[in-house]
Amino acid sequence: MNSLFQAFAKTGDGVLIINQDQDIIYWNRAAEDILGYKHNEVAGLSCYQILKGCNNEGQLVCHKYCRVAKTAFNNGTVTNYDSCIRTKLGDVRWINVSTFILPTDGAKVDSVLVHLFRDVTTKKKNEQFVDQVLGAAKQLGSRELSQAVPSESIKQHHTNLTDREHEVLTLLVQGFSTDDIAQSLSISSATTRNHIRNILQKFQVHSRLEAVVYALEQKLITKD
Repeated sequence: MNSLFQAFAKTGDGVLIINQDQDIIYWNRAAEDILGYKHNEVAGLSCYQILKGCNNEGQLVCHKYCRVAKTAFNNGTVTNYDSCIRTKLGDVRWINVSTFILPTDGAKVDSVLVHLFRDVTTKKKNEQFVDQVLGAAKQLGSRELSQAVPSESIKQHHTNLTDREHEVLTLLVQGFSTDDIAQSLSISSATTRNHIRNILQKFQVHSRLEAVVYALEQKLITKD
């Protein structure tokens, strides 16, 4: 078992190992980096006390009667899943978790449960943003989208986007926040907001989501 712990210590994934009482018995350096807790802060605590994970609907899935742990310890198959957690500092993170049972060579327990997890926050935010865009497009409906096409003044305006506005629009389509755009382009948040305001005016829309929908509909930007 110690040799396995040594192997887990070198993996880039966070590794959390619990016994059948859901008490944490191992926590590697990557787990510390992702969640902020040191091993000595979590050892002996229940995993659900630390993770407090929620699903896509915001429902708590990490609790005393954890379905994942019960299924795994009963030799069931557990598919990997995403979970929304908070770090020690209170930051919201999304992690993707893989789970398997590991037999032990000790006399106290027959097996332990291993959670391998990695930070997928950026990927998850992008997915959520795409969902928001699709939802906005549906709400706008054919009337609003059709209105965006015929106006020659709008067409002229969107062709007059500055290079910087085009860069900002590209990052908006990718789901970047104002602060993320500012950091990426090495400009201030106030300047970024000004660029976004100019884009909205040129597109004659009222929100960032509408601007993104319009940009995609008019193929001004392609979302990879």
